Amino acid sequence: MEFDTITPEPQGRPSNAAGSSLSLEDWDKPAAKKPEPAPAPSSQRELTGHDISNLNPKQFHNANLGLEFYAPGAWREVKNTRSIHLHDAATDTRMEANGFARAEVSIERWVGMRLPMLEKEMPHLKQVARPAVIKGENWGYGIQGIAAEYRGRAHGDEEDTCMIICCMCTDELLLSITITAKASVFEANRAVYHWIFSRSDISNPLAVMGSNGSSNAGNTSNTGRSSAVGSRHSASNKAVASRGNTANATSDHDAEIGSIASGQRLFIFGILLSLFLASWMKNVNIFDRTELMISVFLCLLVAATGLFGFFRMAKGFAWSGRISLVMFVLSCIPLVSLFTFLFMNFKASARLKEEGYKVGLLGAPSAIPDNNHDMRNILVCCVVLSLIGYGVLLKISKGPKEEAITAFSPPDHSFSVSLPGKPVEQAAKVAPGVTNNHSYALHAGKFFYGITYFELPSRPADVSGLLDNIRNSAAQGENTIVSDDHMIRLDGNPGRSLRLEAKGLVRQAHYYVIDKTIYIIEVATEKNEANSPKIAAFMDSFHVN
Repeated sequence: MEFDTITPEPQGRPSNAAGSSLSLEDWDKPAAKKPEPAPAPSSQRELTGHDISNLNPKQFHNANLGLEFYAPGAWREVKNTRSIHLHDAATDTRMEANGFARAEVSIERWVGMRLPMLEKEMPHLKQVARPAVIKGENWGYGIQGIAAEYRGRAHGDEEDTCMIICCMCTDELLLSITITAKASVFEANRAVYHWIFSRSDISNPLAVMGSNGSSNAGNTSNTGRSSAVGSRHSASNKAVASRGNTANATSDHDAEIGSIASGQRLFIFGILLSLFLASWMKNVNIFDRTELMISVFLCLLVAATGLFGFFRMAKGFAWSGRISLVMFVLSCIPLVSLFTFLFMNFKASARLKEEGYKVGLLGAPSAIPDNNHDMRNILVCCVVLSLIGYGVLLKISKGPKEEAITAFSPPDHSFSVSLPGKPVEQAAKVAPGVTNNHSYALHAGKFFYGITYFELPSRPADVSGLLDNIRNSAAQGENTIVSDDHMIRLDGNPGRSLRLEAKGLVRQAHYYVIDKTIYIIEVATEKNEANSPKIAAFMDSFHVN
């Protein structure tokens, strides 16, 4: 692998002029024009000036990346599911490999994405060699690579830093490998770094991605690998033998990521929906069938998404039954549940970002497998259950069947009124200065009938003022006057008629002052029954004996 040096422009960014960096469209041309480099000798001295066997080379492998390469055995490794980090403490050389699942991205586009990102992250590094098309010793058809070299000095450093970045891609996977060292170390070990790139390989990218197409993995890459000092045939047999285990492990890994992504989306959706539900329930009319059905559906949906999302994430995190139970209990405790939700969401987002997925308001939809239908299944189940619950609630909320209209008088025969049934006397409220307090109520069909009467110590001098006070008292709280009240009379006695509305119910009331006794006659029903003739018939039937 060779690089042509260039002279950076004053801004440090190469252009397409003569003597500068190639454009993306031209990055694949040098490979066709330049002859392939001569193969390295197979003796122990594979690179000029370096005895590879003295480096004690070690094979590094990340099944989730599908990446295999050799590096000096003294380099320490730190890896996770989507990256590998190596560090040589003696020379402070650092190597980092990252991978992302992205389908049908060309090598030119990948380089065009990665290099500007690198230059933004490390503005002190400037490109000093033309990007070059590279080819690994065992790369099969479908693996492409382009490498570029950078150099620069960060503020406060006493020596320049050099970096080689290699962008590799297949039809399903994007890889970025960087090696960074001080300039003196870099020049002394340049051949070693080039050797590392030449021995890097993607073992089985399609199977590693855990998606369809694994049957074509053999056409994508040759998994054979020569050891640093031994037989190529032995390494190839080991790679083929471990392929099945790698595919199974990757499939389990992708299932975990899919569970976390699906659970997080359901969890967040449930929380957002619960906020809407809290606002909705404040104004819902339980007697309106449409609003009642929507309320039942929303309640079921909030419960299902929250519960199912929780256990999906618990499965993805591979929590034990005991930990899942503790977290579930915490999520049910007011206030504590908020911190539990934030913790689980943060943990899920961190894991998905580590895997290379973009996490938005509703999580990472791209991490959810195509065969995952959690949301659809929950919606279908909630619709069915809400219809069943709606029917049950209608049956429960349906009032007693109305009986024939009959005349009713209390034991003292102070009044008479016609009702569709016999009312039941209610516990009378105790108020100072009030005696002989009685209250009767009847719930028949969609109507609630009430008759209340009590005596004052004496007839009030200001009857109109007393009726005003009764009206103001009735209009307190959630009760709202929906029509102007007006004066009425019963057998020459003054009274007042008033219509109010509260929580979707309409209430018609008549108040009478007869001598020192106050009578309150009222009917409450749904809005669509506000003008029912049953209300007028009840009001007109009231007479004082």
